Amino acid sequence: MSASPWLPIFAGIAADIRSQLGPLAGSRRGREVVGTGAGGDRTVVLDAVAEEIAVRHLEKAYRSGLRFRLLSEELGARDFGGDPVVLIDPLDGSLNAKQGVPYYAVVLALAHGDTLGDVELALVHNLATADEFTAQRGGGAHRNGRPIPSQGPEPADRYPLVQLEAPRPLEAVERARVVIERAERLRVLGSVGLNLCHTATGAISLTLAPLPVRAFDLAGPLLILREAGGSATDFEGSDLAPVASALSSRTTLLAAATPAGHARALELLAGR
Repeated sequence: MSASPWLPIFAGIAADIRSQLGPLAGSRRGREVVGTGAGGDRTVVLDAVAEEIAVRHLEKAYRSGLRFRLLSEELGARDFGGDPVVLIDPLDGSLNAKQGVPYYAVVLALAHGDTLGDVELALVHNLATADEFTAQRGGGAHRNGRPIPSQGPEPADRYPLVQLEAPRPLEAVERARVVIERAERLRVLGSVGLNLCHTATGAISLTLAPLPVRAFDLAGPLLILREAGGSATDFEGSDLAPVASALSSRTTLLAAATPAGHARALELLAGR
């Protein structure tokens, strides 16, 4: 498989954002609100700095001859002369970054269409630790340049670690209770990009979003999960590939490190 020219561009964006955001994370200055992003969330200084860096790199890519469309959580849509689509969340887990909790990331993806199934390339970079996850369709998933192996079977009746995506945690727990009762430990970590990457490695058994979350946030991380051998659908078991990756699009999520673990969770939710 030929290497994509976009992977080094994405890696350069991530490294530059990490170098600039370090002093701002957890600071009063970093938490200052400066506007509202295209995704509807309040934009703070941390978000604005990260996006400015990403856009600067993309403008350089455009001047080098690449043509594409940009969709960013903060800026929204911007045309750089054609396809494919570059999807950027400059700061996934922004609340963690604002509070100084070292679990936040830049999430980048390249898609040849406008659905989750159209993503061809993904990079997720932990801005606190420099841990980097990448995937190219058909080329497997990698962590810090090393292949992520497919995971072995989960214990039949228990999930060691379940992660909940939960803007309304109590309501989410109620909807997912039958699965959560099989978890040895439950976490609400706050970065869906990193959560799906750690699901890909098997560190997290299941990532659950019983209530609709923004599909845009899932685009790149889902490719990493799939290329590592994991499985994901919505909470009813429907395929996520046709789901639009637009900022306004929402979906539930049931993602597992293994197909067997995913199938068992669906059985539990169906009452079997």
